[in-house]
Amino acid sequence: MVTRRIGTAFVIGMALLLPACDSGDARKPTFPVTGKLVINGKAAEHATVIFHPVGDADPNAVRPRGKVNADGSFKLTTYDGDDGAPAGKYRVTAEWWLADRKSDAPPSNRLPPKFANADQSGLTAEVRSEPTTLETFAIKR
Repeated sequence: MVTRRIGTAFVIGMALLLPACDSGDARKPTFPVTGKLVINGKAAEHATVIFHPVGDADPNAVRPRGKVNADGSFKLTTYDGDDGAPAGKYRVTAEWWLADRKSDAPPSNRLPPKFANADQSGLTAEVRSEPTTLETFAIKR
């Protein structure tokens, strides 16, 4: 009888805990996002833009990102190729890591360090709950 009660208590306890363990694939809905990044008026090919959700201090928060194409355009990816970003307000960072073709030095970020810091970049965006085309991010260095 005691064994049966312990077994029943164990099963009930596990059933209560299972929902707390289901943090697996709780993806937020995403919406297509396109934009453009130019530096001194020219396309920043190979640069990366990263979107940091405003008000989300979770270090594991999703941070949509995009790689800049030859024409300066980018599409955001959060989970899978070009799926976009969750709706919300973002601080945006940009990094442009390029190697110097004339030396063996490792690649360096060609943008001032402030653009790699979400609190200092001055770049912001809002993603709507629909396909969003952002205004061009124009950086002068």
